[in-house]
Amino acid sequence: MSVERLSPWQWREEILTAVTPPRSVDTVPLEQARGRVLAAAVRSPEQVPALPIAAMDGFAVRRADLTAPGTTVLPVAAELPARPGEVPDLPSGSAARIMTGAPVPRGADAVVEVEATDSDPFGPAPAVVALALESLPVPGRHVRGAGEEIPLDAPLALAGDRVGAGLVGLARTLGIDALEVLRPLRVAVVVTGDELTADSSSDRPGADPLPGAVRESNGTMLAAALAADGAHALPPRHCGDDPADLRETLDIAAGEADLVLTTGGIGHGAYDVVKLLLGERGAGTSRFVHLALRPGGPQGRGTLPGGVPVVHLPGTPVGALVGYHLFVRPLLDRDGAAPRRMLLGGEGDGLRRGPAGTVHALPGRREIAADGREVVHLVPGRRLAPYGRADSMVLLESEGPDGGGTDDSGTGPDGGAAANGWTEADGPTEAGSGELASAPERSVLVLAL
Repeated sequence: MSVERLSPWQWREEILTAVTPPRSVDTVPLEQARGRVLAAAVRSPEQVPALPIAAMDGFAVRRADLTAPGTTVLPVAAELPARPGEVPDLPSGSAARIMTGAPVPRGADAVVEVEATDSDPFGPAPAVVALALESLPVPGRHVRGAGEEIPLDAPLALAGDRVGAGLVGLARTLGIDALEVLRPLRVAVVVTGDELTADSSSDRPGADPLPGAVRESNGTMLAAALAADGAHALPPRHCGDDPADLRETLDIAAGEADLVLTTGGIGHGAYDVVKLLLGERGAGTSRFVHLALRPGGPQGRGTLPGGVPVVHLPGTPVGALVGYHLFVRPLLDRDGAAPRRMLLGGEGDGLRRGPAGTVHALPGRREIAADGREVVHLVPGRRLAPYGRADSMVLLESEGPDGGGTDDSGTGPDGGAAANGWTEADGPTEAGSGELASAPERSVLVLAL
């Protein structure tokens, strides 16, 4: 049976366009906001500094009282440390010793640095000070004007920005004690398959499993991935291959979640219950495709009762993991889920052959090379095993069995095809197997896990 294969990048864009989980807003104390995503822009409620302050230890003066070039001797009318309190005006014909950060007195229009005076910077304020100048200071010299750092109502961060330590410090500086942030998406994971067994006291390492039984791992794995990406992962639910049971389980999941993920049951077999229930021969509420992607070719999306979006992932653990990072993670953190380029290194990581246009997702591990460049190496192993050590997913596109390029379906997220260096390598479904050929140094697309 011939099945049209979509590019994973086409499917990724379709998911981002069609799947829009609702986002609620929380107002949280500043101390709890780090790592959250802003729901609204943050603007400055006041200007910083609030009034002119000294940018240098020295003496606040009126430029009109100075002689330059030459030395001017002025009485010291006040000492102004950087602390709260009233600041007296500066009398004409006098100077005020001032510290960095202290408000500049009215009447002063410059600060002369202490190094240009005869004053001991560590001693008490002198009665008089001699200021030796080669030229008159420009107006406002060593004075930070009101609003110079942050004007009133200036944008500090935009909706969608992630709150970091810098914004927390900035907000505290401005007296902002709470931020509006997006509430973490509640995501339900429904794992299907009669062959799967849940954890129990008898399901222990080394125990003899029933023939055909497989320990269920997708729910725990995806819950961990969701939590790492800031989502609220609900306890995973397991359902067998009975359509009525699946319908009931999905109804429950849709009632408690903003987004539902399913794993398994979306292939071309007689027992693929998810496709049977929701596909064109069932409710018709989900669309199922087969992508030019290994592993993780079968994928799907749709809606459940109440309009809750659902994303369908393959049942194999490695396929579910690949599908999650390529198609679900962008819904949670679009910028953080964007692939970036780096060098593919390591002996034996040469070109591979396969059907033209197929993208192979392979486990990788990043390191900084001796020359300071970031390099990713493929981690050997089969199926999920190498992901125990992998910190990256390397996305390699087939050249084809004859070494040819790709068609339009192979266009990557940066618009590149073979000529742009994106379609230079290929890998089989399991890393570490397949025939290798030598290749020059090349860059590849990499997703950080």
